[in-house]
Amino acid sequence: MTTDTPPAIIMPQIDADRPGIGSDPQVVPQYTLQPEMGTDGREIRLGLLPGLEVDRDETDWGVKLRMTDGDNLKASAKVTYGGSTIGVEIPANIGVSRWFNLGLDAQYKPNTPLAYAAEFNVTPTNRLTITPTIYHDTKPRAAIFAAWVPPAHDNIQLDVGYAQGKVTVGIATAISFKRSKP
Repeated sequence: MTTDTPPAIIMPQIDADRPGIGSDPQVVPQYTLQPEMGTDGREIRLGLLPGLEVDRDETDWGVKLRMTDGDNLKASAKVTYGGSTIGVEIPANIGVSRWFNLGLDAQYKPNTPLAYAAEFNVTPTNRLTITPTIYHDTKPRAAIFAAWVPPAHDNIQLDVGYAQGKVTVGIATAISFKRSKP
């Protein structure tokens, strides 16, 4: 008698910070380059060490350190520098179920209002995420985003969003430079 085990769910390799208002707490894996671009901006992220990445967007340099990476709680801390200003960002993700998690993010830069966001990530499949968002920068706002990883392309993410009366579209990819064992 043979027992067939169901195939494991294969998760996409990419975990982009886009789309959305807040950052994702995930850190790019070591030896991975992740360019992200869209009509709302560009960012390039590089995993230097396990749990540590550096990034560059259009205005700032950043360093993100993973604080915790549990099944139900992921959190990191990010320090940015740009235009002689240092900023701090604390993104977190609370896993509620396989299909839903809550993303929280707080951002502080001197001489700007505290910004924070709550992103309600609904994931009907492991390749599609729909994200209604409530956030505050200069006033309370709402937005909606969707991200999709095409089948057989686990290192590419396409996204679309609507915030502040504008539609955004974007793409991100993950390129691993990690050597595989022979």
